[in-house]
Amino acid sequence: MRKLLFVFFLFFIGSTILAQPVTTIQGFAEAYVGKEVKVFVIDDYLSHLRTQVASSTVQNDSTFKLSFFNKQTRKLRIEVDKNYFHIYTQPKGDYKLFVGESSPYIDEKAKGVEVEFFFLDLDSTDINYKILMFEDYQLKFLQKYYYHKSLKSTNFVAQLDTFKLDVSEKYAADTSRFFKAYVKYSVASLDNIAFLGQRNEYEKYDFYIKPETVLYQNDRYMDYVLNYYKLYEAQLSNEVNERFYNGVINSSPTVIMNALGGDYALKNVRLRELVMIKMLSEVFFTDVYPQTNILTILDSVSNNALFSEHKKIASNLKYRLLDLVPGTKMPDYSFMVNGERKFGSDYAGKHVYIQLVNQEIRKSIEDISLLKPIQQKYAKHIQVLTVLVVDEDDALLKDPSKFIKEHKITWDLSVVTKDDPALKKLNVNSYPHYVLADASGHVVAVPALSPRPNNEYETIENMFIGIARYYRLMGKDEE
Repeated sequence: MRKLLFVFFLFFIGSTILAQPVTTIQGFAEAYVGKEVKVFVIDDYLSHLRTQVASSTVQNDSTFKLSFFNKQTRKLRIEVDKNYFHIYTQPKGDYKLFVGESSPYIDEKAKGVEVEFFFLDLDSTDINYKILMFEDYQLKFLQKYYYHKSLKSTNFVAQLDTFKLDVSEKYAADTSRFFKAYVKYSVASLDNIAFLGQRNEYEKYDFYIKPETVLYQNDRYMDYVLNYYKLYEAQLSNEVNERFYNGVINSSPTVIMNALGGDYALKNVRLRELVMIKMLSEVFFTDVYPQTNILTILDSVSNNALFSEHKKIASNLKYRLLDLVPGTKMPDYSFMVNGERKFGSDYAGKHVYIQLVNQEIRKSIEDISLLKPIQQKYAKHIQVLTVLVVDEDDALLKDPSKFIKEHKITWDLSVVTKDDPALKKLNVNSYPHYVLADASGHVVAVPALSPRPNNEYETIENMFIGIARYYRLMGKDEE
């Protein structure tokens, strides 16, 4: 009888394992023979920490194959050697890919960059196919009707309303909850660019957020919700804000949850707990709330959250808060400059702007010329350090004078290889990368703005202006 029970137990365990939905990713990566392929899930969209779920090696015939348990449709990050790309996967999915060496927009030997890839034999019912077709559909709409002046036009608002109706009809019969949410919150984001006639914040909450549960692994949903509740502490009523503050002072997540319940857009308890965690991370560096209390609250939530998903998120965010982020102490880094090793402490008394560029990535090298006029303007108070990453056999490691002369660099320059330990300490994963630290050696921004205008036409000079003003007000402006 005991033997029969044991056999039944083994059969039950085996059946359970076989019943697990398995996703397979395979394909060709001609440029990466012998290199490792890794698959990561995104733990959460607040911390953006990742967990590896599979790995393999590209064989001599350029093929690779990975299989892993996958119970839900979600976005994955795939790393091949030092490069990466993202795909969506669904349970029991079987994906065949061709992975390119690099992007056509940067040098082909660049590392740590997002690379091109192509699906082979992608089924029309797959989540990737649906998303690709929808994105193309949406892009054509924007190309036809969206331009800067159109934001003030009633015509654009009318066309957007028509587009929403067309989308609703086009995908009404689709049965994928993930895809329908992806479409819904992609379209919801378009509401945020329609300045004329757009919904107010409460209407957006009622229409887009209130009807849904929290979709933790849907990137479009999370992008929309996290943007809606961005810096939300400052938007609370005075009464709710004061009760929120008292909850932090008493290190009590219960008091905070009860306080936030007084806000119209936080009636949903699950969403409220998630937003509470987000808010705590955002006020951590404001000097208004005690950091030790916030860490204590996050510890409590990571062990006793009302919803299990929030335990991991709270733990991850605590890790992020103590990582290389604004307000934390800079790591003990050092670089060789003009034949001498300079440490972070050598720059004490000045703000330090570290520019990390890769010799193989043209865009990052071009940023040096954009930085030059800004450096000259603010050199009195801000020390600029450019770190050039090259191959191990590059002659610039021994003598960077040719590079300095070519780019007219008058500030500190260090030439290193990609294995330099300081790069790891500064969490450099792509190029160009920028870090701004204050005069006392604390992180101000990472990644910091670059000298190249971003989508909002901001450059690092926006921050430099404020820094220079601070020194003048403090009487530290040298004659």
